[in-house]
Amino acid sequence: MLDLNNVPPMEGGSGDFELIPDGTVVSGVIKLEGGDVEIPEYGAGSYFKSSMTTSAKWLPIELTIMGGSFDKRKVWQNIFVDGDTKDDNGMSVAKKIGLNFIKQMVDSGFGISPKDEGEDARAKRASIQGVHMLNGMTISCTIGVEKGRDGYADRNKIKTVLTPDSPNYIPHAVTQAPVAQAPVASSPTPQPSTATAGVAPSWAR
Repeated sequence: MLDLNNVPPMEGGSGDFELIPDGTVVSGVIKLEGGDVEIPEYGAGSYFKSSMTTSAKWLPIELTIMGGSFDKRKVWQNIFVDGDTKDDNGMSVAKKIGLNFIKQMVDSGFGISPKDEGEDARAKRASIQGVHMLNGMTISCTIGVEKGRDGYADRNKIKTVLTPDSPNYIPHAVTQAPVAQAPVASSPTPQPSTATAGVAPSWAR
């Protein structure tokens, strides 16, 4: 039997952190938390989670802050990419917001302005073949505070993703666009279906 009555308390209290102040500008590394749902439009791999009662689907991510007063602090966020509410064109409002958020992360990671429609900028956006390529990407952003609901405490969130056109953008080692490699004929690794392999999603075009 496991008796937890006499467990010695941790030194320094419960270990809870004070919230990072709203509006704090940071640079951080993205990590995909993983899920159990694959959405082919977003590339191969089960990176999404879904609701049992609605059409909501989301991409759970973790941001690890690099440098500054909050070095190594982590912020967790769900990027919703589907939901019941539709716009006038029949597109999920959650998807529209989620795609814009993902595009902002790509622009921040590559160090390109969202207004840049030049050949190089478009080529970098088009090199993103799936959300798995966000894993390990460094972005600049401001941190916000989300009010707790249903008994949950307030928590930090990514408030705004910053791109080089923002005066608060923190320069970093810019993510390099992946270089396409010729497939190895003798490779035993299963290849993605031709329906999605090498095809950039619409938001990256």
